Amino acid sequence: CVEVCGKRRAINFSQKESYITEEVGAIILATGYDPYSLEKGQEYGYGKNMDVIDGLTFERILSASGPTHGEVRRPSDGKIPKEIVFIQCVRSRNQEKGVPYCSKICCMYTAKHALLYKQKVPNGQAYVFYIDIRAGGKGYEEFVQRTMEEYGAIYLRGRVSKVFKEGDKMIVWGEDTLTSRKVEIAADLVVLATAIVPSQGVRELADSLRLNIDEYGFLSEAHAKLRPVESLTAGYYLAGCAQAPRDIAETVAQASGAASKVIALFSGDFLYKEPTTVTIEEGLCMGCGVCVEICPYDALALNPEKGTVDVIEVLCEGCGACVSSCICRAIQLKNLTDRQIFEMIEVIGRN
Repeated sequence: CVEVCGKRRAINFSQKESYITEEVGAIILATGYDPYSLEKGQEYGYGKNMDVIDGLTFERILSASGPTHGEVRRPSDGKIPKEIVFIQCVRSRNQEKGVPYCSKICCMYTAKHALLYKQKVPNGQAYVFYIDIRAGGKGYEEFVQRTMEEYGAIYLRGRVSKVFKEGDKMIVWGEDTLTSRKVEIAADLVVLATAIVPSQGVRELADSLRLNIDEYGFLSEAHAKLRPVESLTAGYYLAGCAQAPRDIAETVAQASGAASKVIALFSGDFLYKEPTTVTIEEGLCMGCGVCVEICPYDALALNPEKGTVDVIEVLCEGCGACVSSCICRAIQLKNLTDRQIFEMIEVIGRN
């Protein structure tokens, strides 16, 4: 790579790992995604048979800068595949083996792969096994129809039961639920559209930043409709597949929204926030530190000189976790004290 790079000299083998510390006012989390990791031979012979590959590998083959310079050749012997089978929803929408959610981008990139394959191999035939087509977006449905009608890709509604090697062919057993017929295809190449999962290290990142994650490991937004690019912790914003499976157009729109939120945050001379924060009665606080450990926003800190706990109001989000944890009842929410709550209940009871 050093010789190929030439005058650019972008390769530096003497470079060492370094850590840079910066003070920032906001962070946009755009961690991307990883494809579902398929173990060797576990899914349709992936990793065991060279001619069963995933979508990212086929994308690389189609690329002009790829290993075959854009020519479609199968990995085993370099021959041009005349029949190719695409299998969608591999480990997606699968409660037992995989993830239960839809990975969202698979329908469209499989259609793109089938179209590009037909452009590069006009006398070839592409087959696509699918559960159902989810082409939600401007011009998406038309693109899938164009792949079928203009480029002759054959879409088969049904799952594939088995893929095995026979000679130099990959035999694909499946079904077409629309005609209630079994299907057998002798393919030269099989491409799997694998599920999208959170990128490695997201959980550790969420723990270090005190951010919430959902049951699938994606970062959680403050509100799905009203605050879709914000986290519950102020100053942290989400974009792209850090939050859930996203396509390029949606990722760009979400990233623009997150950037505009940061600009709005920095545009004023003062930082405005909700007044519902906690106060601490120093006469009651014994400085045990239980509230400091339980605070998800790092808004409480022990004061060794006073032997009490201080509140960093700009970080406090008023969640109330510290209020319920305080054994001395020294912590109260502003405008939402125990006395105020009891008086509200009393008034409601009268009415």
